[in-house]
Amino acid sequence: MSRTLGITANFRQGTVLPSIEDHYGALWEIAIFLQTVGVPLDEWFPPADTEANSLLNKAFTANGPSTAALALARADKDNHATDLRSLGVWNGKEDDGGIVYSITYDTGRIPSVFRFSCEEVAPLSDYRNTAKFAQKIAMLWKPMVIQIKPGEYAGKSVFPDRPGAGWMLYLPFVINAHQVPEAADIIKIMDDTGKAQRGSLIITVAETFDAQNPEHIKKANAIETRLVDQDLLPTNREFVTKF
Repeated sequence: MSRTLGITANFRQGTVLPSIEDHYGALWEIAIFLQTVGVPLDEWFPPADTEANSLLNKAFTANGPSTAALALARADKDNHATDLRSLGVWNGKEDDGGIVYSITYDTGRIPSVFRFSCEEVAPLSDYRNTAKFAQKIAMLWKPMVIQIKPGEYAGKSVFPDRPGAGWMLYLPFVINAHQVPEAADIIKIMDDTGKAQRGSLIITVAETFDAQNPEHIKKANAIETRLVDQDLLPTNREFVTKF
């Protein structure tokens, strides 16, 4: 059975959308990181009206977004709104090995969001690579929360109105190992100066998280409960209204 890994990161954009070039540039930054863990840079494609048309153009070059990808993005009238824009790419594969990700910038009350989904992508079954990915996301957008969990974890978290621990969970607080002893590791996420801690990446298990493994679910649920007991896991609504 294929396993889907999902990553979401919520963050505040501010009052002005980035340019289409800068928006696509952020997509390219993600592709550049993924290249370091074995996902080829030249296997990304921009969306189009059909799959065949999408595969006609590469999304990226070694130096940034491709001319074709930017032209397609500019030609789509939906991308010229001043308050909301979503751009994404995929690697041309369905099912096993497939990856798709997008960035939706929103200048309104609802947080902006980075979404990533893949199925059976070997480099991202290594928790070390995925933890590095989370750190890259944190550096790019300074998010309020990052959730990394398999699709099969849906409905298995303790609190349906709060983020789930899943495989990994980033929170914008300083969290120490003694506060969450169930975690396999807690990685400090530093600010741009490298001197102050911006947040914490909690890793549930130091192996591929399996939502069919009762021990993995038990650990994730214990982490969620421990965080709530210490008032360290806001509700989804609180993330929207208070962060």
